[in-house]
Amino acid sequence: MKNQLIFLALFACSLNAASITLTPEQEANWQIKTEIPEHSEKLPLGEFIAEVVTPPSLLHTVALPFEATVQRLNVAKYEKVDKGQTLAEMTGTAWIETQEKAIADEIQLRQHAHLAERKNILCREEVIPKKECVAANAELETDRTRVSASKALLKSYGASDAMIETLFQELSLSPTIEVKSSVMGSVVQLYAAPGKSTNPGDALFVIQKEGALWLESAIVAKRTEGLEAGQKVEIVLGDQSFDSTILQLSPVINYENQTREIRFLLPSGVKLFPGLRSSAKIILLEQSLKITKNAVIKVGEAQVVFYKDKQGYTPLPVEILSEDDTYYFVKPSPLLKNEIAVSSVAILKSMMESDDE
Repeated sequence: MKNQLIFLALFACSLNAASITLTPEQEANWQIKTEIPEHSEKLPLGEFIAEVVTPPSLLHTVALPFEATVQRLNVAKYEKVDKGQTLAEMTGTAWIETQEKAIADEIQLRQHAHLAERKNILCREEVIPKKECVAANAELETDRTRVSASKALLKSYGASDAMIETLFQELSLSPTIEVKSSVMGSVVQLYAAPGKSTNPGDALFVIQKEGALWLESAIVAKRTEGLEAGQKVEIVLGDQSFDSTILQLSPVINYENQTREIRFLLPSGVKLFPGLRSSAKIILLEQSLKITKNAVIKVGEAQVVFYKDKQGYTPLPVEILSEDDTYYFVKPSPLLKNEIAVSSVAILKSMMESDDE
């Protein structure tokens, strides 16, 4: 970019007094039309293939940490679910054995609690040595720790607080465990099926929560120069146009096609769905000047326009930032506040070259 600016400066100096003077009749005969470049608050980056992606934070996987069998399935794929809703009823050997151990720990705690209570009374009356009370209380504390561990294990298996409380109060087993959703959303992946056995940690359901999605696109690396995270952009996708923000730019370039992955935020109000791939126009919210493509002609290595002042038509190199089907978007310049030729530019170039000779 620095070399390009130096070249443009040298080129401008070489054209410093190269104004082309025309009479009104010559302008009319050669049909030279002029217009003032239009100011633009938007700078099109280009049109690229983009894909709507679900952020990992919106995907919630439901699984069990033990081998289990699906006894009953309560939801279908793509069905919306509420937080706390029962998705399935499962059973398994580990589930039954964990409850049995929890009940045994609770029974032992109750027995030792009564024993420690009686010994503490006898110790206060100095009927038995205090060391027996110390030992009984220590054993009771160990039992409480075991019960707490059993409750934590049941909790990790997916048992609710109400189910755990009932188990320890009534000392009765539950043959199945209800697998509940901890979030509100939609079932986007369903791996559970009635009668199907699952291994520990296998995903049973994947639930997508509501929230803002991502739009990802691979953009030619050269076009990403100057872009940065947090930058505001406008995106046109299909018949929808919306404001967005650059979330991340990949720190590496794909060596095969020389592109960088750019991730944009897709606002919650935009009705697009994950998996959609479509052409998207990316527009930067930056200032530039719109010049019709007919006004620009190549002179040597520079892109040039001819602006009109009292002396005539003067060539001026411009820095093209972007383009669409009709316009070049160029870097603003004080001289571009003048009218520029938008037709018969080749004639002006030819006259300039003749003057140089």
